Amino acid sequence: EYSISAAAIAIFSVGFVIIGTICVLLSFRKKRDYLLKPASMFYTFAGLCIIISVEVMRQSVKRMIDSKETAWIKYSYSWSFACACASFVLLFVCGIALLLIALPRFPQNPWETCMDAEPEH
Repeated sequence: EYSISAAAIAIFSVGFVIIGTICVLLSFRKKRDYLLKPASMFYTFAGLCIIISVEVMRQSVKRMIDSKETAWIKYSYSWSFACACASFVLLFVCGIALLLIALPRFPQNPWETCMDAEPEH
């Protein structure tokens, strides 16, 4: 039951990555910078879906090992577990970085524009 849930969440993650990549490609091709913000959010959501999927799968393995029907002596996670954790880190960090890049720049001295304005009296 848990494995099916983890696979479904992982498929959502793949969907978020595909939609984010489409947004990035459209942004670069048509010079539409406003598409970078949704792309960064899609990448961040994909990373969160991956870590949720990994945790669901880890809980599934833990529950199977703790079961009285199985007798496990030793277990270890395979390379796919490490790849999933690495993809979470990459997607989450790159999504946040892309969001920071896509944000508009702040003025150098924001108080200067307020003090230069005419009084409203």
